[in-house]
Amino acid sequence: MFDFLKQYYPVFVEGTAQTIIISIIGILIGILLGLIFVMMRLSKVRVFSYIARVYIAIVRGTPAMIQVMLIYYTLSKVLEVPQIQFLGSGLDRVIPGSIALGINSGAYTAEIFRSGIISIPNGQTEAGLSLGLSDRTTMFSIILPQAVRNILPALGNEFISLVKESSVLFYIGVQEVTAQALGVGGTLYDFVPPLIVAALIYFVLTFILSQLMQLLEKKMGRKYLQSN
Repeated sequence: MFDFLKQYYPVFVEGTAQTIIISIIGILIGILLGLIFVMMRLSKVRVFSYIARVYIAIVRGTPAMIQVMLIYYTLSKVLEVPQIQFLGSGLDRVIPGSIALGINSGAYTAEIFRSGIISIPNGQTEAGLSLGLSDRTTMFSIILPQAVRNILPALGNEFISLVKESSVLFYIGVQEVTAQALGVGGTLYDFVPPLIVAALIYFVLTFILSQLMQLLEKKMGRKYLQSN
């Protein structure tokens, strides 16, 4: 059933590498945007708060596939990205696709950060301010580290979801795992075995990521107990 792997395994290796790279880029962009928009969302400046609310509502209320296609077609008109081949895909497709994943993840990450921040007692903020710390220093030195420890499981779930959602990039021609599986299936006139292989690859990637997040959670938990 899986004899085709002898010939096509390099294709799946290439697709897996592509998926890992675009997922890492998407996660990094998502964390950055999440931090920016959660600060805007909690800002006392109404304009900033309103912009953050609109961004989060739009991204969470529309399909990831449409977001990917809109960003790809918009950026292709505005920016001239060189069509350099990278693991079987042009950078003109990989870069917009990775950005789209990050923008999508940023909205969910912002809400995860917000839930963690508001879970910290107000007394922590008051204590920081009473010591003469600025609002920004109090947030980034006292509140946010505690919030991150509380939201690690939710962040891990978001990162796992992003890895799986990277499959929508095959709609714009990014040769990640799903696209490679469909290409092999078209060559073999049998899509089931290649898609099973793709599913197993996604399972392995998400399982490894979940284990890493659990290790990080335990490590941060031990540090917190030692500090107390």
